[in-house]
Formats: sequence, structure tokens, C-alpha cells
Amino acid sequence: MSAGEIVALIAVAVSVSAAILAGLLWIIRAVIAMQNTLKPNGGHSVKDQLNRIERDVSEVRHKVDDHITWHLKD
Repeated sequence: MSAGEIVALIAVAVSVSAAILAGLLWIIRAVIAMQNTLKPNGGHSVKDQLNRIERDVSEVRHKVDDHITWHLKD
């Protein structure tokens, strides 16, 4: 192998390594951003939205149960 081929091989190895590291960094940042949406933050996170939905469903369930009980009294 000549010196030029060795330099080209090293350049290719560095380029491939840099591309792989950049991809891993992008994935890590995406996972961190996704994890942040699962932590309550005062109303805008997925966790807050799920808590509101759960509370609303519980209220509706309670109202339906009361309504059914009212119908069964007679």
C-alpha cells in the first residue's frame, strides 16, 4: 500500500466513525426529549394530559354510575 492509499483509508474510517457517532448523538437527544415529555411540567407534557384524561374519565364514570343507580331506585 502506498502512503496515499493509507491516508485515504484513514480518512474513510474517520468519516464512517464520525457518521456513526453523529447518528448515535441524534438518537440520544431524541430519547432525552421523549423522556422529558413524560415528566409533569404544569400542563403541557404527555403525562399531564394523561392525568387530565384519567380524571375526566373517572368523573364521567362516577356520573354514569349515579345515573344508573337513580334509574334502578324506582
